[in-house]
Amino acid sequence: MTVYLGIDLETFEPAKKYDLSDLSALSAAQKLVRLHIIKKHIEGGVIFNTLDNIYIDDSVKIGAGTVICGDQYIRGNTVIGQCCKIEPGNVIENAIIGNEVRIIKSVLSDCRIGAKTTVGPYAHVHTGSKIEREARIGNFVEIKNATTGVNTKMAHLAYVGDVDIGNQCNVGCGSIFVNYDGKNKHRSTVGDSVFIGSNSNVIAPVRIDDNAYIAAGSTVTVDLPKNCMCIARSRETVKENRSKYHKNIFNKKYFGTDGIRGEYGKKLTDDIAYMVGNFLGYSSAGGKVVVGRDTRPSGKALSDSLIKGALDAGADVVDLGITSTPSVAFVTSHIGANYGIVLTASHNPAKYNGIKIFNYDGRKLTDIEEVEIETHIDNNTPIIAESPGKKENGEKYISAYLDDLAGLIGNLKGLKVVLDCSNGATSFYAPALFKKLGATVYAYNDGGDGNIINDGCGALYPEFAANKVKEHNADVGFSFDGDADRLIAVNNKGEIVDGDSIVYVIAKHLKEQGRLLKDKVVCTVMSNLGVEQCLQKLGIGMERTGVGDHYVMERMLRGGYLVGGENSGHIILREFSNTGDGLLAGLYLCKLMEETGKNISELDDSVHYPQIMVNLITENKKEIMSDPKVNDFMEKIKEELGVKGRVLLRASGTEPKIRIMAECFDRTLAEQTVDRIKTFIESNYRL
Repeated sequence: MTVYLGIDLETFEPAKKYDLSDLSALSAAQKLVRLHIIKKHIEGGVIFNTLDNIYIDDSVKIGAGTVICGDQYIRGNTVIGQCCKIEPGNVIENAIIGNEVRIIKSVLSDCRIGAKTTVGPYAHVHTGSKIEREARIGNFVEIKNATTGVNTKMAHLAYVGDVDIGNQCNVGCGSIFVNYDGKNKHRSTVGDSVFIGSNSNVIAPVRIDDNAYIAAGSTVTVDLPKNCMCIARSRETVKENRSKYHKNIFNKKYFGTDGIRGEYGKKLTDDIAYMVGNFLGYSSAGGKVVVGRDTRPSGKALSDSLIKGALDAGADVVDLGITSTPSVAFVTSHIGANYGIVLTASHNPAKYNGIKIFNYDGRKLTDIEEVEIETHIDNNTPIIAESPGKKENGEKYISAYLDDLAGLIGNLKGLKVVLDCSNGATSFYAPALFKKLGATVYAYNDGGDGNIINDGCGALYPEFAANKVKEHNADVGFSFDGDADRLIAVNNKGEIVDGDSIVYVIAKHLKEQGRLLKDKVVCTVMSNLGVEQCLQKLGIGMERTGVGDHYVMERMLRGGYLVGGENSGHIILREFSNTGDGLLAGLYLCKLMEETGKNISELDDSVHYPQIMVNLITENKKEIMSDPKVNDFMEKIKEELGVKGRVLLRASGTEPKIRIMAECFDRTLAEQTVDRIKTFIESNYRL
């Protein structure tokens, strides 16, 4: 055996004096290697309580301040964060472990453990499982091919696999998720703040929504809705409302529906960007953070500050430069980074900017994670690692993203396409990609001038592309927003095709092919009632969420759905990506046109009811929306409309606006309804 703990004994200089054919000499050489690796970690700030029976591969990385006790086997590409305590008696292989984690007499392999989590004793976490921070995994717990949220606890003897468990859940001792094989055949989902009593059995696959309560000794065989109490015996399930269990309400100062966003120099500053990067760098526990930005003038300064914060905390950074939001999500997942961050304000004008954050799966953060970042910002106490991270140019990863898209789509020869790049992130590669695939391309607003990003162009102004489609007699047109996570299409007749119609066309096609999982799509409260009814006629259900593509993605993951989106143009095709990708959606529509030989005008036979939207500019949106009189007035409007239509009043999550929407069979009624709501607010409140 010439390779020991990842080091070749024949080429390792201190071991060359030993005759490796002699067993005693071989043993001495191996001991020399073992101590050499330990010495390397001691010099890096790792604390060893003893040197007895500690075997660490040379490839393992361990953060400063971590305490290693005896009887350890730490192997492969394991990364252990700072200030952890690895108690005696563990086997850890190919695991990513966050900061301040405690591991006690457990086996961890091919898994991720979040910061401030305690595991064991005698726990077994394996097969791609991902445990978020501040969790508690009890003794004799096995977790296989599962994910758990922030601050979730699993008591001893729980047996959990093929399940996604939300934040702040409690899984009682002896609870078992039955019928799993690690291959997702029987995968279950559990929402946030769910309580599962001791010695309960969950017979997969089931879905348990937020705030459900499962009494001890229950056997669950059916899906459970929110605020539900379940008491089950002999596989008979009894359910009742349990209104005292309420979903946590998070009052956030910086984060809105799509990350942090505001006018540069006012609501969003370089200092805030630094603290966000610093927190995520620390949470990465010596791992990697991927950073990209759109073309806005403020993007470079914000990016530099954020990167410095992450490097100071000890994380390595892959800097992608100017690129799209979905490409950052792709690279983050592709290279196994801990976080992906984009400096962008999406569809907003150039004076605004923002910070979007993804985790290692390319998904956006949970509410709890955002609150933790806000606390770090307000504390204004940066974390400085003894060894700063390193920065890497990520240009090669962008090429991999574009190659991946090209491989999914194939040949577009003969197709005439208009592209409106909004002077945003797609300016530098969308036209080239469509041309590479064989399309004839008419590109506009593709100079990448961030000073005029989204200025009369892009996804908010699809009329521009509509006029160009008519001018060039093109087959299709696509309007991207600044960071290319949303798309509005134009058909060959020059008619605008919004996100609802795009979801309809794709879902209809997959349904016809028998590939639409569970025959459902996920949209938001803003999606058109007419489109929903057209989908129902095809046998396709629509589940609605709050506004924000991360809410759509969360519901898709929990329900196991493939297609979702917003009428504003965020389209999520979960078969390929865990986030909205305008470029992917546009290419996918082109692929459908090529496969079917039909234009979008022929593929889209959905009906839209008239929908009137008005934005009220106000700095007092929170005060207005929280007044009970507003809710009473809206309930009165809804009661008057009945089945003739629906209304929605909501505060923008990214801008100082209140959005008023009415949707009715009759356009005049919709206009009158919006005007009534607008007049009520203007007459009763200071804007």
